[in-house]
Amino acid sequence: MKTYADIIDLLNHEGPGLQDYVTREELDQLLDGTLPHGLIADRYLDDLKHTDVVRVTADPAATRADLLTWIDWELDVAAQQRAEDAADDALAQLRAHVAAQALQERVALSGRDALIVRAKENGATKDAIAKSLGISRPTLDKWITERDDRILFNEAIYLMSRADMPTREQRMMFEALGIRDTSAQASVVLIAVEVGSTEQFTDEQRELIARAEKRARQVA
Repeated sequence: MKTYADIIDLLNHEGPGLQDYVTREELDQLLDGTLPHGLIADRYLDDLKHTDVVRVTADPAATRADLLTWIDWELDVAAQQRAEDAADDALAQLRAHVAAQALQERVALSGRDALIVRAKENGATKDAIAKSLGISRPTLDKWITERDDRILFNEAIYLMSRADMPTREQRMMFEALGIRDTSAQASVVLIAVEVGSTEQFTDEQRELIARAEKRARQVA
């Protein structure tokens, strides 16, 4: 039989943790204060009384007091973990929402851009395309340039948002996906380059990021 000076020492070496010892419902009740901590402490003591594998040398009163303190510690950890999980869930929902909005915007832009590209592929001149759209040739050139920039910046931002970086920067990058403002996207690319790492990327991916950074410095 293994002997420990007190129940804290025993639990640190042998376990179980609180979440392994109570049901999900009981953990909820412990956290909201509707289940007395003493009931769980007595459960531990009862199990300790009927085991011939481990024992503690401290007296029962000290052991129960230590158990109550330990349960409080475990509940603090559980509450913190739940808060972190809730924040992660909220962030995941935000990312999904932003990604869906970005997709809608990209679809709208890609429809117009696809028509321009198709017209060019079929031999239409830029002057003819601009006339058909009711815009000037310089405006058409600007649209085409912005389209190319968006494609490059979106690819770089999407790629770098997978890197390990602070949550605030990740959120900013997701919000920049698919927006029309290429200047704002350029600023996000430059921030991402500063705070992110490219070590995990392939040579081809790093080359894309380098092109995006170079163009972003021209646009921002």
